[in-house]
Amino acid sequence: MKRILPIALMLALVISGIGIPLLASAQREQLPPWRIPMPPARSTAEIVVGDTPLTVDLALTSEEQHLGLGYRNGLEPGTGMLFVFPESVDRTFSMRGMRICLDIIWIADDEIVAAAESVCPDPEGTELSLGGVYPSPQPVSHVLEMSAGWMAQNSYGAGTPVRIPDPLG
Repeated sequence: MKRILPIALMLALVISGIGIPLLASAQREQLPPWRIPMPPARSTAEIVVGDTPLTVDLALTSEEQHLGLGYRNGLEPGTGMLFVFPESVDRTFSMRGMRICLDIIWIADDEIVAAAESVCPDPEGTELSLGGVYPSPQPVSHVLEMSAGWMAQNSYGAGTPVRIPDPLG
C-alpha cells in the first residue's frame, strides 16, 4: 500500500500534465554538464588579427561569457570565440569546464596587449579555487580564445592589430 500511493501520485501528475515539466527538470539537474543541451547557436562575426581573417563565436551576454568554450571538444581552424565587454576593465579567465587547451588573448585599443598561451584544463577534480586563473595585464575590452599554439603559429604578440566590426568594437 505504501508503494502504491507514490506511484499513483506520480501517475496523476503525469496524466494532468504537471509532472512532465517537473520530471524533465529533475532529470536535467542530475545530468553531468556535458549532457545538458547547449544553448542556441551564438552569433558570429568576422574579425581580422594581424592579416589573418577569423570567424568567431560571440560571447556577448553574461551567460555566454560564463560558458565560453566550455565543454567543447575542439575548434575548427580559423575559428575562435570573442568575448565582448561594454567597458575596458581588468579581466580574469579560468579553464573551468574546458576540455581543450587554448590561447587566451587580451585585446585593448584594437590590438593584442598580451596572451596566456597554451593554457590547458585543470586536472579532473581540481577545486575551482585551486585551479589556474589567467588575469589580463591591464584593462581590456575584448578577449579572444583560440586553439593552443595559434599565437605562436602566426607569430603574433603584443602590438598585433585586431580589426573588430564597429557594432562590436
